[in-house]
Amino acid sequence: MTRTTGTPPSSGAARHAAAPVTSLSRRRFLRTTLIAGAGMAALAGAGFAWLRRSPVDELPVGEGIRHLSASEYHLFRRATEVLLPLAGTPLTPLSQVPVVRHIDHMLGLLPPHLRKQVAMGLTLFDNAAVVSGWHGRRFVDLETADAVRYFDDWSHGNTVQKALSTLIKRFVYVAYWRDPATWAPVEFDGPVSEKWGLAYLGNAPLPDETVMEAGR
Repeated sequence: MTRTTGTPPSSGAARHAAAPVTSLSRRRFLRTTLIAGAGMAALAGAGFAWLRRSPVDELPVGEGIRHLSASEYHLFRRATEVLLPLAGTPLTPLSQVPVVRHIDHMLGLLPPHLRKQVAMGLTLFDNAAVVSGWHGRRFVDLETADAVRYFDDWSHGNTVQKALSTLIKRFVYVAYWRDPATWAPVEFDGPVSEKWGLAYLGNAPLPDETVMEAGR
């Protein structure tokens, strides 16, 4: 059973994970999403609506989930298994790290407009697998090898595909590695900012080299 450990990722970590979506032009992102949606509707009209159904749709979400929809929850569950194949490694197993619960917490920290964009992107990524690569099923239902290949294809695809692939990877990796339970196997003893009591300055700009040179 997954146990809760440490402190969930911060709002800064959440914004970092969502950054690939914020970098997209809103108009371009909406256009791509609408075109993809039209393609899915065409499939449904042709009698292939059953392709978008999944056995996981009937499964409950995990305990403590507050912000993820059911489809988002199952998407991240599958993505975590695909992106973190930890079996046979000395790394902390997924059963000991509440990765999806941490992701749920991060999504709850996003401002509403950004949360809406992330939701649209996750829906597109999951459902596009029906026609992208002609898998004939959603991402949550892909076999592991096909799911890995799907991520690889999107990582080298168009701008929106790259952004959504990166988005999901960031949420998964940040949620896993920010948990203190994952640090011991890699001999990491925590952020120096916490050990040394350094104040968080956010994305502080680099020093102005011109001013520094003038002061010499």
